[in-house]
Amino acid sequence: MNVFKRLKKMFSKESLMLEDGTLDFKQLLFKTIVLTVLFLSIIFFIIQVTNLQAFNESAPIQKFISDFGMKGVALFVYLVDMLILPLSPDMMWPFVLKWNPLTAIFVMGASSMAGAYSAYLLGRLIGLIPFIKHLTLRLAGGDSEKILKKYGMWAIVISGMTPLPFSTICCIAGIVKLKPIPVLLACQIRFLRMSIYFLIYASILR
Repeated sequence: MNVFKRLKKMFSKESLMLEDGTLDFKQLLFKTIVLTVLFLSIIFFIIQVTNLQAFNESAPIQKFISDFGMKGVALFVYLVDMLILPLSPDMMWPFVLKWNPLTAIFVMGASSMAGAYSAYLLGRLIGLIPFIKHLTLRLAGGDSEKILKKYGMWAIVISGMTPLPFSTICCIAGIVKLKPIPVLLACQIRFLRMSIYFLIYASILR
């Protein structure tokens, strides 16, 4: 089996599920570590690029960075965790590593938590429209629904700390009508996640 096929198998949804329908936590932990290292490499590259003299002297890039600011980071993280997009909040770390740690963790964590809960509320709305409900569940695949039915609110906690599709699981949680208060509590895991990731990235890259 070549490298491409190995990577494809490792990052497929099926590789995270055991035959009895439970999560393969060993594989999930491995995938989390691999993706963290990958993002570290990407962020390190971005930081090196932003430190280049030619980059610093580029007025358009400087304007983009100065205009981006806290509101831009918050909006990006919110939308990524509300909508099912092929993006990650981790893409914002190069912009926030120089911030005060508490500010960075609060902005990233609060935006992510708000986005996740908005995805849940969106799921509740989708659940009221049978056609859209069935279409969404079919597009999301069966694994997210299975995980939620097996683990309940803990599926949100687990996905909030690992590469499981967080926004998808939050949306499906709304469709299958998990109770709102447990979901809101489960979404707070994003503060812990952002704290840990900030410490990892800052200790290595700052």
